[in-house]
This record gives sequence, structure tokens and C-alpha cells, in this order.
Amino acid sequence: MTMSAHDAEDLVQEVCIKAFETLDEFEAIEYAYAWLLRVMYNRFIDDQRRGSRSPVDIALTGFESNEPDVLQSSAAMPEDLVGREQEIERVLRAIRCLNADDCALLGMRDIEGFSINDLCELTGMPAGTIKSRLHRTRAKLGRLLLNDAVTQPRLKVVGGRDE
Repeated sequence: MTMSAHDAEDLVQEVCIKAFETLDEFEAIEYAYAWLLRVMYNRFIDDQRRGSRSPVDIALTGFESNEPDVLQSSAAMPEDLVGREQEIERVLRAIRCLNADDCALLGMRDIEGFSINDLCELTGMPAGTIKSRLHRTRAKLGRLLLNDAVTQPRLKVVGGRDE
């Protein structure tokens, strides 16, 4: 959901703290796995909404695949790595144009591998609604990837000369 290992670790840590704080209640929960996933989903959506309202522009620090240890162990040629990173960045720019709820739903289904029934349990939506939202989100993502204007990097001028 987060598209970042560090953010995912933070999210899991927050959910674990929430579970620990309500340990007595947690032990009585019949479907603890579903409860934890629901708490994680809600926390992710809350964080996304909070971040979208923040006046601070968060700087991207790059992909984890650019870590020196990973690059040394890779058998790929540098030009292959650059091409793959450019493609990943292109897809991520398109994904950032999606609604946070739809992006989370798509990530849970297509990346995390949750079943439709799991998603029904987590979101409280009927299966038909989930399927139609997934279909519309995938179609929108496909259109965004075909649109070069959306997937081109945006340059931001920082500072500048006073004239």
C-alpha cells in the first residue's frame, strides 16, 4: 500500500502499538487477523489524507533498489537498471494520480494478493463494488500510463536569482 519499505515498517509498527495498547480487547477478538488488517487499512487511509492536506512537500529519497549493496549483487548491466528505474518511476507517477482509496484497494488486491472476500471484510464493501472499483482503477491507471504528460517527470525550480 505504501510503496515504500520504510513507510510500511512504520505503518506496521503503529498497528502493533495499537494492538498492544488494547491487548485485553485484542485477545477477545474472534478474527484478530481481519481486525489488524482493517486497522492497518484505516491508518494508511488516514495518513494519506493527512499527507494530502499537508502544506509541506515531502521530498522523494529514491528507490531502495539503488542501495549500493543491492547494486553490487545485481548481475544486471547499469543501463538495464536505469531503464527499470525509469519505468518504475513512470508507474509511480501514474499511481500518485489515483485516489488514495482506489490506490490502496488496487495495492491490496494486485500487490499484496488479498482475495475479494478479504477485501470485502476489510473495507465493508460488497464484492461487486470492489470488482467494479478495481476495474475502473486499472483502466484509469492504463490511461495514465499512455498519457506522456502525466508520466513525464516534473521539474521544480528551487530558489533562483533575484532580478
